[in-house]
Amino acid sequence: MPERLVYEHTVEGLFVRGLARRISPAVKQQLRQAGLDLDCKLLPAYSFDTWARCVAIAADSLYPNELQSVAYQWLGARMVEGYRETFTGRLMFRVLQLLGPQRLVARTEQNFRSGNNYTEVLHTDIAANVVELCVNEPGPTRYVVQGAMLETLRAARPGDMGVRVDLIDFTTESVTFRVSWTQGGVSPSAPEVRR
Repeated sequence: MPERLVYEHTVEGLFVRGLARRISPAVKQQLRQAGLDLDCKLLPAYSFDTWARCVAIAADSLYPNELQSVAYQWLGARMVEGYRETFTGRLMFRVLQLLGPQRLVARTEQNFRSGNNYTEVLHTDIAANVVELCVNEPGPTRYVVQGAMLETLRAARPGDMGVRVDLIDFTTESVTFRVSWTQGGVSPSAPEVRR
């Protein structure tokens, strides 16, 4: 199996744009020691292990009093917000805004594969507005994926649907999410990714 890589624009989306003014010099130094130098031009890709270490550093430093799952979800949302500011992200979101929720969720693998070389998604329709996605995301970065999926759906169809992305099962190598939505408003029990 080829090495898992996370591409430059994903790293840029989170660390350069999404967290732009929130990374202290001390955290920059920790990131540099982990393999990400934000004072230099970004590499075309970073190993998954480097990505996971850097996400952990950001979560620990920015959200020290939160559960890891919550902190990582917030980082996933920040990553999408920052990614939307990149050239690739602007193009992708123009396309995503044209899709309905069913088609948007069906493109999950394609969307994540624009940011890495490894994502695979098994897509199962449960109902007209409920889909289960099994994603080969190992370890705690599964929560980054959860936050990113939720923010992507909200950003691509603002005001159009109440959406939930619930983690229903995981192993060391994969995670299963149940994605559901309602038309015309936010579901009253939908979990929020806080800013």
